[in-house]
Amino acid sequence: MRMSFGVRLGSHSVLPQRDQQDRFAELVKRVEGYGVSAIGIHDTSFIDGDAFVRATLIATMAEQAQVGLRPTNPITREPQIMAGFLASLDSLTDGRAFMDIASGDSAVYNIGHKPATRARIEAYVRCVRELLAHGESTYLGRDQRIRWSASVARKRIPIWICAEGPKMLHLGGRIGDAVVAGTGLTPGVVKDTLARIGAGAESESRSMPEVWFVTRSAISTDRDVAIEEVKGSVSSILNHSMRFGLEGKNLPEQLVSTVQEYVDGYVLYEHIQNQGENPKRMEQLGLTDYAMERFALAGDANDWIARIEALAEAGVERIWFGPGHHDLERQFEELTLIGEKVLPHFV
Repeated sequence: MRMSFGVRLGSHSVLPQRDQQDRFAELVKRVEGYGVSAIGIHDTSFIDGDAFVRATLIATMAEQAQVGLRPTNPITREPQIMAGFLASLDSLTDGRAFMDIASGDSAVYNIGHKPATRARIEAYVRCVRELLAHGESTYLGRDQRIRWSASVARKRIPIWICAEGPKMLHLGGRIGDAVVAGTGLTPGVVKDTLARIGAGAESESRSMPEVWFVTRSAISTDRDVAIEEVKGSVSSILNHSMRFGLEGKNLPEQLVSTVQEYVDGYVLYEHIQNQGENPKRMEQLGLTDYAMERFALAGDANDWIARIEALAEAGVERIWFGPGHHDLERQFEELTLIGEKVLPHFV
């Protein structure tokens, strides 16, 4: 069975140091060689250095994969700025740029703003597309102009919609060139996710967009080590997939009040920290097993293969994952294990 894979690379630092950049280039090329079709960088200065610089660095190294932001948000990037970046990245990669957009999480909360509404996301996407295609648009009642649109290689660079709730899934189906779903990996959730995206596409009489399912992932020859290493990441998606309300989120009835308690007490500053308060609270509230089953792809290579096979049977065709470690050499270890032991079964 065939499956497409995307990988998000991050380091929780400013950038690979100059003496590490050749090694980082080797990692990018190795990932491509394993058959990964897209490479993304998250756009949050709270966790990492500037995403534009990171994506540009990868673009100079990648020769086949799509390269882009996974995800960005409409709050911290003006449409004119994003259009300029996307056009430049698309030129640098010979037409392999993409952008994935979400409402905003750590990048937004840590500068005192609230996440974007669906209406603002839709207006932002429309504006960026019109700037690239025509050189002018409006956004939030303000004119947006660029003088160089005639030189854009592709007038429509793919914009993907990152969605975790029913209304965002519908929006993704309506306007997204692809949808990146953070809803979960259990069969019932996958079925519901695809149906909601399909309904959005049908409402605009358009074809079903590509759908990528996001995993929180870690791999090791010792499955228990991998499971421990992914809990901080899982604790974060349990929060932000549920933070705007639990209706339509496919939660078992007996967990609704407990998940709400967890979301209400989430500690943002310790976002994605394995030893932080969030995974501890997740465990104390008895949510760890449920969250791991719903959101994680973790364990040894055999665990990964079995889970991906099950996901394929449920209707998943594309998976986004990321190494559980942010140290460059540990990323090499994880991605080599995935590339040599797991991906040959699917690409």
